[in-house]
Amino acid sequence: MRSRLERYREFLEQEYRSGFTKSDEYDISGISGDLARRMRDGRFTRVVFSGMGCSAIVSDVIRVFFTSIRSDLEVHVFNDYDFEYLVPRSVIEDDRTLIVLSSYSGHSNEPVRAFHALRPMHDRVLLLTSGGRLGALGEEHGVSVARWTLSRPDREYPLFHVGQYFSILVDMFLNIGLLDTDHGPEARALAKTLETDFTPELRALAADAAARSENANIIMLGSPKWHESLLKLAKMHFNEIAMVPATRNYFHEFCHSEVATLTDPERRHSVLVFADPEEDEYTREKRRNLVSLLTAPIPQNANVTVTEIELDQPTFMRQYFTALEFVQYLTLDLGLARETRSRNLISEAAGNPWYHGSTIAAESAGNEEDAENAENAS
Repeated sequence: MRSRLERYREFLEQEYRSGFTKSDEYDISGISGDLARRMRDGRFTRVVFSGMGCSAIVSDVIRVFFTSIRSDLEVHVFNDYDFEYLVPRSVIEDDRTLIVLSSYSGHSNEPVRAFHALRPMHDRVLLLTSGGRLGALGEEHGVSVARWTLSRPDREYPLFHVGQYFSILVDMFLNIGLLDTDHGPEARALAKTLETDFTPELRALAADAAARSENANIIMLGSPKWHESLLKLAKMHFNEIAMVPATRNYFHEFCHSEVATLTDPERRHSVLVFADPEEDEYTREKRRNLVSLLTAPIPQNANVTVTEIELDQPTFMRQYFTALEFVQYLTLDLGLARETRSRNLISEAAGNPWYHGSTIAAESAGNEEDAENAENAS
């Protein structure tokens, strides 16, 4: 199997932007007529998503998007199956709450456990998956299933496809009645608008930030708008593709505590500050002050570098996915500088062999053998 960084580079250069145009690669024929009717009739006033890893981050992006367009639909996300400690019981038990259990592979253990724990609510549960155990459970128990049908998925790293997932969900949610306005044209147009939004200057800034982030602790800062969606996904790219540690925090909270760790660090720290023009003057001034403190020409700042990324595009979608492209190129440059070989720790630690390199290689070999046998038989 080709290396992750080789696949990542090819994805960025040839597939990332085109993915936004493939918003029809899903199937909602598995949604029951009763649930479909209740969604179309506006029965649900909130959606609760549950998922792990990339399956969860897509939910976080949708949640922030709904807030940005001032949707009346309330969205919650929890990343576990022990939901009583993560979402108020009143929200889970409310008949007006639609529960979406998300697992791209369908083999993650936590959504399967959540499926069983939510048995009394199965009439308002929607499974979002490509199949696997979760899809099979839906069919067995008569629970509604919406399926991803991506034509060119990267089996090992679903996080490659967050842009396409987002475009699909915007289209899907319109079709099932959870969105009143069609935002699909803007999502699909990202394939073109990113050509100008992701400027050569941003690409150069990503390369520069990557060089200054080598052998450094990466610290990402942003407002609540970006913390749970953009910074969470950025952390996944740094962790899974570049295989470097990274942390994220709310900008104001960082200034009240963690900033102390940059007093006079012995090792390098790379601070990435995501700045939003919608921030109030207090926040902007506080950010200018922090950058000034950490870039002052004093010995204590010798191991501290700061990069500011201005999210100045005109809409949430264009802000988010321009910033994501910046993060992805920074990740690629940083990963190429390290060339760390994967140990398949995610699939082994999560207990999900579906993502494991050996499983993928074995299935690929089997498919090639089946194709060869079919050709010989003909």
